[in-house]
Amino acid sequence: MKQRLLNLPRKWLIFTVTATGTFMGTLDGGVVNIALPSIASQFNADIENIQFIVTIYLLAVTCFLPVFGKLSDLYSRKKLYLGGFLVFGIGSIFCSLANSLPMMIGARAIQGLGSSAMMANSQAIIAKAFSGKDRGRALGGIGAVVALGSLAGPAVGGFLIQHFGWPSVFWVNLPVCAIGIWRGLQIIPRFNPKSKMHMDVWGALFFIIACFAFLYALNDGPSKQWSSPLILWSFITAVVFFGLFFYREKVSKTPFIGLSIFKIPTISYGYAVAVLGFMAVFSNSVLFPFYANDILHIDPVQTGLLILPFPVALAVSSPVSGLLSEKYPARLITTIGLGLVIIGAMMFSFMDGETSFFYIVLAQLIAGLGSGTFQVPNNNTVISAAPRNKVGIVSSVNALARNAGMIMGIALSVAVYAAVQNYFTGRGEDGQSAFLHGYRAAMWFGAAVALAGGILSAKRDSNSSHRMLQK
Repeated sequence: MKQRLLNLPRKWLIFTVTATGTFMGTLDGGVVNIALPSIASQFNADIENIQFIVTIYLLAVTCFLPVFGKLSDLYSRKKLYLGGFLVFGIGSIFCSLANSLPMMIGARAIQGLGSSAMMANSQAIIAKAFSGKDRGRALGGIGAVVALGSLAGPAVGGFLIQHFGWPSVFWVNLPVCAIGIWRGLQIIPRFNPKSKMHMDVWGALFFIIACFAFLYALNDGPSKQWSSPLILWSFITAVVFFGLFFYREKVSKTPFIGLSIFKIPTISYGYAVAVLGFMAVFSNSVLFPFYANDILHIDPVQTGLLILPFPVALAVSSPVSGLLSEKYPARLITTIGLGLVIIGAMMFSFMDGETSFFYIVLAQLIAGLGSGTFQVPNNNTVISAAPRNKVGIVSSVNALARNAGMIMGIALSVAVYAAVQNYFTGRGEDGQSAFLHGYRAAMWFGAAVALAGGILSAKRDSNSSHRMLQK
């Protein structure tokens, strides 16, 4: 076995390390989503507040992605990536020991920082190690790993929760972190830049504050009321610091991000499609476990089994779309993928207390196929269009677009759900009926966002996108 591993091309050994980090991140996401009802019960938290366990993680990841991406262009990509493993493992330990909702939220923020360091560098490492057709195949392979992590997450989470309680779901990250660090030290090259510049610290600080304030207001608006002083001041803070950030980008000799990358149509269109696509996909991620628990009245293991078809379909469609991206324009593949996401969301919008498991499985399969089909070619075109000295920052902003889409998808779908549910509760309808009205409205929201992403994807320049895939 050792001789066989030594004969493998080095780039595919590098792929296995990046795949390990990707697997751990998606595995953790799956087990945490399944654990939400159990954690909510122990901490006596409602759905609007418990969702912050998910979104604080995404907030930490999203706000610091460009920071770690910029640092990876300036310093050691390897050290940042492996340091992410270490911080993620420390955060997992604190999560398992949490005895209150605030402590859990803080521990999830630590996890998010670790994940951000890994996520900002994984695609950039692949972009450096792979070129041409192999890059599409490698990104397709990462998509399959995402699916495998998502596939294992609900099943592993359901089993652990039922037999050992929710804290056990965080311990599964520790051996994966250890393996990732061990193999990464041996395999990943340093990928140090040939020339070093300085990072604009003020620009980075302005961006982090603006991004966090905006996403916090968006996330907490439904539970704290949009007109509350805290939410309004958060939006004002976001506007002010985004203004300072854009000003700093123009006057700094070494801008934090470098807004010139948005002048490349392939990159800007890819970012926009990523935001809308992930908004649509994640509109159901928090609400479905509560639908399964409150409407279907099934246990965590059964809930996990109903979620499994989505990552199965994702595992199949991701590598296939990676291969298709070698022959067909990205706009065609991504538009088809988002069309399938629309169909899946519309199917979810018709569910009720009598919906069969077969129907739910079919909806999950279609949504998963759509998600895997649009992601890989969209990522490939963005990374392939990046200037050589900005691969890290372009990769990290691409991940930022993806995570911002996740956060907005969760926050806005929950906001739509809460507004509609409260409306029907006020009209005197029972809890189950009001929940279903809110859930259906949230799914229609997801379908509408996917439609917007599909239209934008169809309008992108297919010729330039296809040329980028050949780089």
